[in-house]
Amino acid sequence: MTSCLARSIMKAAMPPDTNGIATRESWKVLDPPEMRVALEFSESYTHSDFGQIKRGVIPEEMEDKWFIFFEEPWLYFHRSWTGEGIYGVKFQRSNDGASVVASWVGQSDGQYMKSRRDYHRAMLKFLIDALLLGKAASFPIPNDLPQKVPKGLYQHHVAGRGYPEVVFPASQAPSLTWWVRLLRFFRRPGTDSR
Repeated sequence: MTSCLARSIMKAAMPPDTNGIATRESWKVLDPPEMRVALEFSESYTHSDFGQIKRGVIPEEMEDKWFIFFEEPWLYFHRSWTGEGIYGVKFQRSNDGASVVASWVGQSDGQYMKSRRDYHRAMLKFLIDALLLGKAASFPIPNDLPQKVPKGLYQHHVAGRGYPEVVFPASQAPSLTWWVRLLRFFRRPGTDSR
C-alpha cells in the first residue's frame, strides 16, 4: 500500500475543493505532444456514461498511473507520474448521449507509436471502461510482449492495478514495441537477473 507521506505528496498536487471532477489544474501535466497519430477510435456512450466520463480521474495513490480530464469537447489521458499526454478523444453530443468523432495517440519520442493503432484503440477502450466507467474490463496484453517480460509487470506499469488479462489478437503481425526496451534494460550487463 501507499505510504502516508506519498499519499500526502500526491494530494498536495491537487487544488482544494475539486468535488472529484478532474480539471487541467487538478494535476501537473505537460502540453499535448505536437506529433500525434489519428487512432480512428469509435465508440458511443449514453448520457449517464458520458456524465461519468467527463468527471475524469485524479490519481490518489502511487498505483494510479493515469490522470484523465475533460475540456469540452476533448478528453485527455496523461501519465500521472510524468504528466505526458498520451491519448486525446473528441466527443460530439447527440440526443442519445455522446460519440467519439476524433482520437489520437501522442508520439513524443516514438514510444507509443511503435505499437499498432489497433492495440491503442483496445487500450483506450480499456481505460475508459475500467477507469472512467468502473466496468469489468480485461486488460489488453499485446501478443508480441516478450516472454521474459511478466504480463503482470507490464500491466502494473500501464494500468497500476490488477485486471483480468486478455492477449490482444494473436492474428495480428507482431511489431517491435517499447516494452522490448524494458526487456533489454533487465538484460543490461552488470544487472543480476537472479
